[in-house]
Amino acid sequence: MEWKPEVYVAIYAACVSTAAVSIQFRNWLVSGPRLRCTLTPDGVVIGGDSRFDERDLVIVSATNIGTADTMITGLYLEQRWPFYYFWRRRPIKAFVIPNPQLKGYPANVPKLLEPAHTWTGVIRQRQDYIKNIRDGDHYACVHVSTRRKPYRMRISGGVAPRA
Repeated sequence: MEWKPEVYVAIYAACVSTAAVSIQFRNWLVSGPRLRCTLTPDGVVIGGDSRFDERDLVIVSATNIGTADTMITGLYLEQRWPFYYFWRRRPIKAFVIPNPQLKGYPANVPKLLEPAHTWTGVIRQRQDYIKNIRDGDHYACVHVSTRRKPYRMRISGGVAPRA
């Protein structure tokens, strides 16, 4: 069998088109908003003004690593302890954090989060509702407008706050 130049061109074109389709498929998979959330269970704020210093905070940060804007609609706190509650999709208790901003800052919910921008929210310890928020049974949930499920992070570790 004799290999003509047209065969080499056809093989090259098939390889290039397959690579192009693979790249487009990957771009389609990663397009849209995607959040990378981090949680600091023992947050402390120390600033220039002592009126705005706070202790015993759970600090939640969400960074949009996607390619489109998304709207952060709320910060919630859930208590879940048995493993089957995840299958039931129900928390034991749920709390809404209506003002998840630091003292002295404007309200940050709802917030349009553009690509490569970060949003920060805080959860304050309330002894009258939750004795120990850092016991491993509580989860911080960031709800966004482009996803049905929240971004859920487990609050664990840390030391129990002083009385």
